[in-house]
Amino acid sequence: MQALFTTAARIITGAGSLSSVGEEAKSLGKRALVLTGRRAMKEAGIEKRLLDILSALGVESHLFDRVPPEPDLTVVDEARCLIRKHTCDLVIGLGGGSVIDVAKAAGGLANEEAPAAAFHQGKKVEKGGLPIIAIPTTSGTGTEVTRNSVIIDKKRRVKKSIRDDALMPRVAIIDPELTLTLPPEVTAYTGMDALTQAIESFTSIHSTPLTDALAFKAFGLLSQSLLQAVKDGKDLEARTDMSYGSLLAGMALANARLGAVHGLAHPLGVRYDIAHGMVCGILLPFVMHMNLAFAKEKYRALGEAVNQDVIAWVEKTSDEAGLPKDLSNYNLRKEDFPEIMEEALQSGSTAANPKKVTQEDLLKILRDLRGTEAKTSDV
Repeated sequence: MQALFTTAARIITGAGSLSSVGEEAKSLGKRALVLTGRRAMKEAGIEKRLLDILSALGVESHLFDRVPPEPDLTVVDEARCLIRKHTCDLVIGLGGGSVIDVAKAAGGLANEEAPAAAFHQGKKVEKGGLPIIAIPTTSGTGTEVTRNSVIIDKKRRVKKSIRDDALMPRVAIIDPELTLTLPPEVTAYTGMDALTQAIESFTSIHSTPLTDALAFKAFGLLSQSLLQAVKDGKDLEARTDMSYGSLLAGMALANARLGAVHGLAHPLGVRYDIAHGMVCGILLPFVMHMNLAFAKEKYRALGEAVNQDVIAWVEKTSDEAGLPKDLSNYNLRKEDFPEIMEEALQSGSTAANPKKVTQEDLLKILRDLRGTEAKTSDV
């Protein structure tokens, strides 16, 4: 069976690699729309460093520093308007997964006339987008090397991807020094997201020897560095391993897809305002237990990498990283279950799960997520 592998055209890695952004940008355009979050990059001084590098190489930049942690379609269209207003010919995303996803959607849809909502609902991208440079400042999503952008449609209460080759970054710059200022909580959440992506792409029904190699190496790097990075954020060696682990997991998932964790994470996250990495980390052991009979050999390989049962290791790691064991603090409503299950079953991530997921499987997980006290009230 044929398998296609795609990733960013250029990937630049290593401490200090942010310095390469000027030459890369200059080779792609003259006017860049630079997207960041609202505070972190400014307060860390990284935003100014980036703008100064661009200016020194003669690249004009226009800053859009209003990307929220959970972006919706209106933010994408706002960025697209700025691209047109300033006749930008290049888009740079500097930040976490949300910032880069908005940069990818805005750049990929820059030459389209329809609103972003149309593409969120399945409209095909007909015109080529602008070149995109992705610079992650967290080690979690791997979105710097994928062709999809995860965005929320607030009107429809749906969180899903816009997918197209036009959204694939032309250049990905992975500089672990940019992650040194991440607080422990964000390090934990994004790290658990990357770990989930490594495990799910490794066990996906679309995995290949190529994606398996990437996912397995990602798991190894993340498993040995995640807790250390949470404990000591200034440990550059741990941050470097986390950066490479996230990158490799992103390359794997872009080509193998994911699994039921991500199928459930999106509808749960958007309804209850739960950080994506946290909900992934909480869901992971529940879904792994469900998949055990269908992924035994691969779980055994992962277990050998950490010298213990991998599900027990995931539960222990999640606990030591500070994640709760369930979602009992989020008041999951039983009346939301049918809609959540329907969305999860329609997800491409769920379709790639090693076990064919049923409504009964999802119902059990949702009940377990409510915690012991809440489950007792269901009886």
